[in-house]
Amino acid sequence: MKLPLAALVAFNLLSLAIALFMGWDPARILFLYWAENVVVALWQIPRFFVAESNHPDAGYKLPNRVFMTVFFLFHYGIFTFVHGMLVFSLFLNQEMTQNAVINLVTGTPGLPLALLGLLLSHGVQFFSDLANGTATTTPLNQVMAQPYKRIVVLHLVVLLSGALLMFLPYPMTSLVLLAVIKTGMDVYMDRKQMKRQEIPANVAQF
Repeated sequence: MKLPLAALVAFNLLSLAIALFMGWDPARILFLYWAENVVVALWQIPRFFVAESNHPDAGYKLPNRVFMTVFFLFHYGIFTFVHGMLVFSLFLNQEMTQNAVINLVTGTPGLPLALLGLLLSHGVQFFSDLANGTATTTPLNQVMAQPYKRIVVLHLVVLLSGALLMFLPYPMTSLVLLAVIKTGMDVYMDRKQMKRQEIPANVAQF
């Protein structure tokens, strides 16, 4: 298992352990999985500044990278915000506001630690890609598109899992099931990414 995937699996296990030990209700871990969208966006920012230019001959153009970063944050932020409103409305039974988010984070024992683990696990992914050259050889336009495949899958996982929880009577069973579904999604997305990276190498051999 690669280090980035191992870090995500470790985060899933850590969050499950915290949730079970602290007695979270399933809605809290659904919020944590939604928060992963925000963390993905934060770690995507440095990728814009280390990525390869769409047209390498044109050189490194900082204003273009700043514009693409701002546009990405605005566009991606809309998806994340709408998804967050659904999570708050359907599963937390409240309106998503700044105070609501802050109160949820500070008022849920263990949640700040779980968020830190989430931040670190995706940091491992970024620095691993930086070390192996993936981050510096990926064109800017691909950096812009990268998170959307994950966010669509993650949205579906969170919403469908949340709907499934309504039919499960025991919170502990729900928490374990959520962790299993989330870990399966991470492994699936990692395998897809590996296959996409292997295609150019295989083509080059012919």
